[in-house]
Amino acid sequence: MDAREVAPASVPGMISNEELESIAPEAREKAKATLRMRFRFTNHDHPFVAQLVRFAYSELLERIAQGIESGDSPPLTLPSERQPAPHFGKVFSMEELLRHRINLVSLPQLVVQLQGAINSPKASVEDIAKIISNDVKLTASLLRLVNSPLYGLVNRIETISRAVAIIGLRPLTSLAIGATLISNLNKQKTGSAMEEFWLHSIACASIAKRFAEQCNKPEPERYFVGGLLHDIGRLFMLGAFPDEAETVYKYAVSRGISLHQAELAVFGFSHVDIGARILEMWNLSEATTSAIRLHHTPEDEPGNPYDDHHVIHLADAMAKALGYYASGDYYVPKISGLSWTALGLDTQMLNETIADLHLEIETVAHIMLRSSV
Repeated sequence: MDAREVAPASVPGMISNEELESIAPEAREKAKATLRMRFRFTNHDHPFVAQLVRFAYSELLERIAQGIESGDSPPLTLPSERQPAPHFGKVFSMEELLRHRINLVSLPQLVVQLQGAINSPKASVEDIAKIISNDVKLTASLLRLVNSPLYGLVNRIETISRAVAIIGLRPLTSLAIGATLISNLNKQKTGSAMEEFWLHSIACASIAKRFAEQCNKPEPERYFVGGLLHDIGRLFMLGAFPDEAETVYKYAVSRGISLHQAELAVFGFSHVDIGARILEMWNLSEATTSAIRLHHTPEDEPGNPYDDHHVIHLADAMAKALGYYASGDYYVPKISGLSWTALGLDTQMLNETIADLHLEIETVAHIMLRSSV
């Protein structure tokens, strides 16, 4: 961590100077050591990274002050460039993966209906509301989301029709598609690793939506869905060859490289390739598909007409910086200057982004993961 002497960020809800003084110096040093590891491979001279370091340090200290963490947890083992890539003695194929995971690849019928309706010039608000309302569990989850801190509405929304009127037809449809997909995929696998995966995805989605709103992007729910699905290819890789995928995730951490790089080195393709292919099969928007494909490498297509990948790239980095990372994908990535410039964010916007962020993430996670959608 190149924050040589990090000062806590001056953000409402962050740790106060009085709380800081109450934390033992050794605990503060351990917090710094943890963050040096987390930010080990990013570009510390970037203003976005500098602010993320402040946020992360303040939050770690706050958790220590509240007794949530002791500060005694040792950092990860230092990565080693000598760590050899694992070899499994077989060739991996994207086509084979998709063929063997055909049940997972099938798009839920409800999403097919919603896509058909939203793309039909004859479909009305009532048509969309009826499709959603016919699924009682989805309706309940959507209404809980609409009335959650994700939107901060003053008056409670009781019906899908009212939700459409307040939020908009396409935004609510995007949210319905995202909720349906996450519910369907969450049934395929359970465990702490899946909990981490979805928490990271939901954190990325919430941050992406906030960035989109701050930058006055139309339909910020589109970016929320992009954040939810940005790592979806990992689920399919875990399902197709779980042992090998887990080994590669451990290799990424031990080698000190991104999961994307480790997968390319071992499999010849990565979770972004799988995820983008699946979204194409599902006929989701080109903007969301390119966000999944390019969120690790946003500078690969400087002429891309969409900016979703820039939003998801920065949201993914912020989620990891704040501790929402999935197994095998621990490190904050190098920040793309192109993405930062494209969005025109500034440090004051970042202060606004983080306000009440954890409450929103926890609330949305509870609704989307623990409800019986």
